[in-house]
Amino acid sequence: MTAAVSEARAARTPAAGERPLVALVGRPNSGKSSLFNRLTGGSARVGNFPGITVDILTADVRLPGGAVATIADLPGLYSIGSVVDPATDEGVARRFLDSTGEGGRPRVVVQVLDATQLALGLRLTRELVQQGIAPLVVATQRDVLEGEGRGIDLGALERAIGLPVLLVSARDQAARGAVLDAIASRLDALAAAPAPPTAPPTAPPTAPPTAPPTAASWDPDEVARAAYVEAPRRDAAAERRRTFTARADALLLHPAIGPVLFLGLMALLFSAVFLVATPASEALDATLGRLGVVISGALGGGLLASFVVDGLLGGAGTVLTFMPQIVILTVAMELLEASGYLARGAFLVDRLLQLMGLSGRAFLPLLMGHACAVPAVHATRILRDPRERLTAILVVPLMACSARIPTYALLLTTFFADHGPLVQALLFVALYVAGIFSGLVASLVLRRTATRGRSLPMVLEMPAYRSPEPQLVVRQAAQVAWRFAREVGTVILAVSAVLWVLLTVPMPGAAPPEKPAAAAEARAAQTEATETGAAETEATETGAVEAQAPAPSPLESSIAGAVGRALEPVTAPLGFDWRINVGLIGSFGAREVMVGTMGVIFGIEDAEDEPAPLAEQIREARRPDGARAYTTRTGLALLAFFVLACQCMSTVAAIQRETKTWRWPAFVIAYTYAAAYVVALIVYQGSGLLGIP
Repeated sequence: MTAAVSEARAARTPAAGERPLVALVGRPNSGKSSLFNRLTGGSARVGNFPGITVDILTADVRLPGGAVATIADLPGLYSIGSVVDPATDEGVARRFLDSTGEGGRPRVVVQVLDATQLALGLRLTRELVQQGIAPLVVATQRDVLEGEGRGIDLGALERAIGLPVLLVSARDQAARGAVLDAIASRLDALAAAPAPPTAPPTAPPTAPPTAPPTAASWDPDEVARAAYVEAPRRDAAAERRRTFTARADALLLHPAIGPVLFLGLMALLFSAVFLVATPASEALDATLGRLGVVISGALGGGLLASFVVDGLLGGAGTVLTFMPQIVILTVAMELLEASGYLARGAFLVDRLLQLMGLSGRAFLPLLMGHACAVPAVHATRILRDPRERLTAILVVPLMACSARIPTYALLLTTFFADHGPLVQALLFVALYVAGIFSGLVASLVLRRTATRGRSLPMVLEMPAYRSPEPQLVVRQAAQVAWRFAREVGTVILAVSAVLWVLLTVPMPGAAPPEKPAAAAEARAAQTEATETGAAETEATETGAVEAQAPAPSPLESSIAGAVGRALEPVTAPLGFDWRINVGLIGSFGAREVMVGTMGVIFGIEDAEDEPAPLAEQIREARRPDGARAYTTRTGLALLAFFVLACQCMSTVAAIQRETKTWRWPAFVIAYTYAAAYVVALIVYQGSGLLGIP
């Protein structure tokens, strides 16, 4: 580039608000995201474009000559000629391309296509030209072509399609300079071209100064055949790659062996979340616990310390304990996607998931839902059909996540201890099966009601097996973790503060809470009286207990306690009293909090670590008339309720993050709680009719 050209470009450098916009478009697996990372150096952020609900990554880059342009990585799309739903990836990209930009800023469209599948990419090129968009074509996978002893006649290709074409490898650092220089040249041409008297309504100002093409009569297959060039000899490494791909697909896509291997790999991934993420989560939780002790000591205890430690820090801890799972999931997905195996796994399970109104790509999010619904909701981004993705998001909370395990263990220990370990194990398995079955039913219903509509066909390309680039995988995981902590964490902190108020602040007009020591003595005395009281003095003792009833506990006198008592008429048909209601309110912060909340109510310290005393207290709890407060029917109803109810504010926050609205999180809460109430009611009343105590 000459000094004169450089000076001319620098003189025309626009202000920050007028920075040129460069849109990267291309089919999935075309190398578009790899090129975006190469051009931007990993400095991507989520762009703020009005009316766009799908995340579009953007980054500012400095072009040759000093100008700064904004590069946007649009969603992958197969076609723009037949788009009818603006919510699809194709629809979002089409709306983005049709818009004139903010303030009429200059725009350049760069189409990225896979040079090893030239005909497929040229179909999209022809559609762009037919829409009045003249893109700069960048063909990737140059290294793969050269390794296979092939090449592209760029001159013949450019003459055939009438557009400039670059052939690069996104793995090569030199690709950055070549592409940015071509973008700068296109912007120079736009700046030098006279403004047309009128602009077509559907043609953004991306065409070169000459008359832009409005139609394309060339055939992509013929053009691709004309532009392939075979080298005199083939690379031995390329032949080995071809042989490896053929042999691997013969095994991995085998109708009998392939699904078993895929399920085994997914089980390994599922185990990795527990084996790797759990210790990291526990270490983070322990660190936050020590930090809470320091903060509490510095603030001198009291409500302020409780609010900061239990409310805000507890909410932040909820976010951070999910972070290892988010990172592991992102790394695993990037590795599977970049290696080319994820598309093959989706093909293997597609027919089975069609019964649920989903496709094979939904298998991974549903599987991850059994570890944690939060990363599973994020994993639904691999689904290109917006209705299918929304269905998966709405169904994921029904999967039996790991946070349900402490509550399941408490309830099984409490109500089924006399039935032996075999019955408890069978019930535990049944709970997982119930989650999967409820997800199946919910998916079928949703696809015919809330998410009904024409589904996009599942289009899969079997990409070549490739070695993922570690730096890109790590960079993607870091970006996802930061966005999750920043956006979901704010919602969780807000809900945590509200829950702290409900569980801590006394209800106006309530009796003052008793002191912890007095509470423990009163409960011990009441338990001893219950165990040793004689039948002839029962009425007298009951009257004495009522006359000398201890003051209410802090939870009982809190706002949550008052709400729990107010809900008793509604939950009584399920066998729930105010204590269970308060436990359900507290467990909305996180399902496993149910155990700790019930431990506080019954005065059991370390209930999460030692559930046996709590289980005994729950079994021995009595109503004012002396009858048992909780029975086996209560345990069955509570298990049924926990299988269906979305008792997790982190999941709600993740759904809001992914759908960009509070409508669908509210819908999830409404339909899961309604289903949980109805099923728990049927279980409690039906078991009574069957003679179950």
